[in-house]
Amino acid sequence: MSHLKTVLILFLLPLHVFAQDLTGVWTGFLEFGENKLPYELVISGEKNKLSGYSLMTFMFDGVENVGVKTMELKIKRGSIAIEDGDLIYDNYNTPPKKVKLYGSLAWVGRDTNMTLAGTFSTRSVDMRASLNENSFKGVIHLHKRNPFAQTRLTSKLREMDLLNRLSFTQPMKKKEEHTVSTGIKVKESTRAPKVKSKDITAEKKSEPVTQIGQKEKQVIKAVEVVPAAELMKRNTEIIQTVAFKSDSLRISLYDNGEVDGDTVTVVLDGKTIISKLGLTAKGVSKAIATSDLNDSSELIMYAENLGRIPPNTGLLILQDGAERYQIRFSGDLQNNSAIILKRKH
Repeated sequence: MSHLKTVLILFLLPLHVFAQDLTGVWTGFLEFGENKLPYELVISGEKNKLSGYSLMTFMFDGVENVGVKTMELKIKRGSIAIEDGDLIYDNYNTPPKKVKLYGSLAWVGRDTNMTLAGTFSTRSVDMRASLNENSFKGVIHLHKRNPFAQTRLTSKLREMDLLNRLSFTQPMKKKEEHTVSTGIKVKESTRAPKVKSKDITAEKKSEPVTQIGQKEKQVIKAVEVVPAAELMKRNTEIIQTVAFKSDSLRISLYDNGEVDGDTVTVVLDGKTIISKLGLTAKGVSKAIATSDLNDSSELIMYAENLGRIPPNTGLLILQDGAERYQIRFSGDLQNNSAIILKRKH
């Protein structure tokens, strides 16, 4: 009830819309009925052209589920309208539902003392769903954080190489003007000169690698695959066979028990689909289109290390439509665990 009063007060207060900088990091919660869900929002852009991302956390079957979506934002009559966009990341252990959130928020305060609060509603965009299915109404309450605050959303955006694209993370550009004899003012560019990849290669031995070169090196490292020869050096144990029938499967990987630094690579029919993943209690998901699978495919969990407590262990949750399989696996530097995926005919 207190949050509802806050919302009403915020909407009734005189607001100086364009005097405030709404861009940045916001954390708080969604509240509806007896439910209170952690919710985060980042806002980027300029006052007349805003966009952003949101993160929502909820529990399902005792497992924490996290989803990240793009957001559409517009200033409307002294408030900001927010609307869900696309789901760009999730670790759901249940198939994602086609539900959109719409909200209208007002704000008070300045800088990091600003508060966003208002009402929201959700509705299903799945034509097969009933009229009131997944429809909720409630309130949103968010507090502005330091733009460099480390939150779950900013951490995930950094992993996805999206954080550095936000307006509030960009360095201030300094421009210097020099007057030359002609009297014409020349602006000194702050952009680094473009360096061709072949130039980097040619000068690699004599000069330090440039930032561009370092970035390319990191990208190459991120897509490392496990050579087939390395897989063949280990014994591979088939721990379960799953018969699937859906058009797509979703696998979610978690640490099994105490988080102790286990790292795995997942290989499907000889191709790396997840590389050097550190297993945690939060889990990471991957969708697999079954059109890319053989009638019988092999999914291998390749231990990259033993963690602090050998062997390397984990929990794999496989979602095949309404069917859900929980599969515990273990491995070491001599043994792999594998699952056989068989197509139902």
